[in-house]
Amino acid sequence: MKRILLVLLFTVGSHAARSQSTIAYTDGPPFQIPWEFAPATVDLDRDGSPDFSLISGFVNCTMDIPTSMCTWSFHVTALNTNAFLIQTNYAAVRLAGDWIGPDTATNDVWWGGGHVTLLTWWWSERLGTSGARGPLGTLGEGYLGVRFSSADGIHYGWVHVRDTLVMDWAYETRPGVPIRAGARPVLVPLASPRVVRPGYLRLNAATEVGKAYQVQVKGHLDAFPWTNLPFIIPATTTNTTLDLPMTAPAQFFRVVEAD
Repeated sequence: MKRILLVLLFTVGSHAARSQSTIAYTDGPPFQIPWEFAPATVDLDRDGSPDFSLISGFVNCTMDIPTSMCTWSFHVTALNTNAFLIQTNYAAVRLAGDWIGPDTATNDVWWGGGHVTLLTWWWSERLGTSGARGPLGTLGEGYLGVRFSSADGIHYGWVHVRDTLVMDWAYETRPGVPIRAGARPVLVPLASPRVVRPGYLRLNAATEVGKAYQVQVKGHLDAFPWTNLPFIIPATTTNTTLDLPMTAPAQFFRVVEAD
């Protein structure tokens, strides 16, 4: 029986940070940090073992009426031997495009020793004022620099947080290699595939002259992450043709911009 290859079709997205074709990216779904000590977790490599926990505490208010001050804090914890960047008493927040790796910014420290405050909301009924403390409270949105341990070594990644909403996350599949905050694979649109000769599938990818591209594959839809084929394609035209050997009963391909 002839082997059948299935090809996934994608469109190009616009990203603030530079692409990296070796990134394993998870597009959420976004979730709200739960209230009052009901933790939610992030499993970056989807191995079934959570890597980081996010939680909120109770609302604390002064006893006077109307209240002079109320505070509500949200926290992040590195599980097992994992760690994240902190700045003084708060989780550090990186901007899109900032490098996350073994070399840290001034005043940033890799931390794996218990929970750290992500941000604190405060408000005063008496004064009619409110605000938020911490780097995330100031920026409103950003990326937590994280790292986790795997059998092949330490991997660096990011977790995108908007206020108290966790949006998406990613990590660099190469151990010990830094990642840019917000970087993810940039997907290339593909035309409908065709079999033009026995045993090969032809793909046509919309490309940009001067850029390089990477073909990625996985054997079934729920596999994670994508695997790079061992070659890079330099684009010399705006339409690049690829003939790929059909080597398995079913495969899923995509084309992304290379690093």
